[in-house]
Amino acid sequence: MELRHIRYALAVAEDRHFSRAALRLHVSQSALSTQIRDLERELGVELFQRNSRNVGLTESGEVFVSRARDVLGAVSRLVSDVSGSNVEQVRLTVGVISSAGRVDVGQALAALTQRHPGIDVTVRPYGSEVVIDGVRSGAIDVGIVGLAPGRLPKTFSATPLWSESTAAFVPDGHPFSTLPSIRLDDLRDVPLVDFASGSEARVQTDQAFAESRVPRGRTYEANSVDLICSLTVNGLGVGLLPESMSAPHPELVCVPIADAPHRVVHAITDPAHSSSLAREFVTLLSDQFTT
Repeated sequence: MELRHIRYALAVAEDRHFSRAALRLHVSQSALSTQIRDLERELGVELFQRNSRNVGLTESGEVFVSRARDVLGAVSRLVSDVSGSNVEQVRLTVGVISSAGRVDVGQALAALTQRHPGIDVTVRPYGSEVVIDGVRSGAIDVGIVGLAPGRLPKTFSATPLWSESTAAFVPDGHPFSTLPSIRLDDLRDVPLVDFASGSEARVQTDQAFAESRVPRGRTYEANSVDLICSLTVNGLGVGLLPESMSAPHPELVCVPIADAPHRVVHAITDPAHSSSLAREFVTLLSDQFTT
């Protein structure tokens, strides 16, 4: 087993899709599939459940991915210790959710690179749950995540950036589009467009519907803001997005939901892996909301 096998398996696990993982890794899908099959053959277990729509992890795959993130984090720290160049001061990996509309990551990174010319920066868009796992393992230095109150891991250092509620997004001309606000009960049995099941954003909306005893209508799932907007503008359902995404698409109208689920967007680090560069970057992010 080589490190590339671990990186390849993690990419497939994170994207839940071979072609998207191959695109991110800059390899062909057939080459990626071959490497994963070789890894499974060496381990003697199947790591992934494959079907025509997506890829899921088997029980063995869940164990492998958890340990693999620890391995890559340990390798990164080993390189830092051996090189003598203190890699943590010249490399920064940021994981950010696609719905973090109010934070300007580019502005903060520009300020950071002015102070520290030559640093290596990687920014990766993930769901909150993947970002949290990456921060915990050390694969991600700083995460930007949106979580419901009480769902933040207690071992993390977390800086709140802003708080907001979920809103309804509808095409211009929809019956909701001229209303000042709606309530969850107005969405009873209405077709919805929401984040994928199991994602942090979806957990929040599912919980809100359950607590309000409002049955969900048919739900179309997507894994990014752009896809939710595309499905919504084409009339498949009412889009559910954070209110900070108030102008994600010129043909959509944002309608507040009076009793909507609430989240806080945090910049997170794990003190077990945190570097001075990561902490400085978090301060730059926080300054956008305090000045």
